[in-house]
Amino acid sequence: MSRTVLIADDSKLNIVIITDILKSEGYEVYSVTSGTEVIDAIKKYKPDIVLLDLVMPGKDGFTVCSEIKSDYQFKNLPVIMVTARTEAKYLKTALEIGAFDYIRKPVDSIEVIARINSALRYKEHQEKLEEMAMKDGLTGLYNHALLIELLAKEHSRQKRLNGSLAFLMIDIDYFKKVNDTYGHLKGNEVIKGVADIMRSAIREGDVAGRYGGEEFGIVLSNLPKDKVVAISERIRRRIALQSFSLEGQTVNITVSIGVCYKAPDNDISHKDMIKIADEAMYEAKRSGRNNVKVRTKLKGDEVATE
Repeated sequence: MSRTVLIADDSKLNIVIITDILKSEGYEVYSVTSGTEVIDAIKKYKPDIVLLDLVMPGKDGFTVCSEIKSDYQFKNLPVIMVTARTEAKYLKTALEIGAFDYIRKPVDSIEVIARINSALRYKEHQEKLEEMAMKDGLTGLYNHALLIELLAKEHSRQKRLNGSLAFLMIDIDYFKKVNDTYGHLKGNEVIKGVADIMRSAIREGDVAGRYGGEEFGIVLSNLPKDKVVAISERIRRRIALQSFSLEGQTVNITVSIGVCYKAPDNDISHKDMIKIADEAMYEAKRSGRNNVKVRTKLKGDEVATE
């Protein structure tokens, strides 16, 4: 997939020159001619990098760069200033407000490509570091800390929107026996396999994470209770039907799933949701494992339902 560049420059000639340079290297290029258009263009085209003229009508490059860098969703978007003003005070200001680099006018094709490639390599490196910090190394799911953070954020969002929310706690049944019999490396294969099945059974925008060990958590937003139960059952069935080859033996794995379902009028915290899902999961264990239990309140306040 080609990289996308957004050029913001009030000179159509400069846009043509830079566009020709970039397209010859396989870049996809979009352009705007005023500072007021940049933010909307970023949202529309989702560029990998922005080339920003310093002097433009509406808003100058410094103002636009500051706006880009103050928006969290664009924090990793590299901005390169393109300017004929190469005095130290201008370059210092550009770098201080978050520009990654600068290109001097009139532009040189070798310099343009070299500086863009450098910025994109840095961006890729930063994104990999962030992903490593967010993701569980074995499964590729969100790690425990981020799973809880995303649950808390979605809890707040659905409260504002008057929407429903569900949290699933999923535990692999008899996992200790798998580790004791086949070893921890094979146990890791099972954990990864279960995670892959879970990921395939939920919607693209749903949140799945490794809660810890052989436990997982899933956040489902704005679904009726019956749909949440159906997704939970789909996960359970798919895992039960999947055979794992461990040391030459075919082994079937099951999971117990506890669900906390929060209707819009249910005023429970995200921390209570975790406790409720955990209680429901242990209820599923006590009921013979390989099943789903759903609760809406803490133990003692209601009867669990399948």
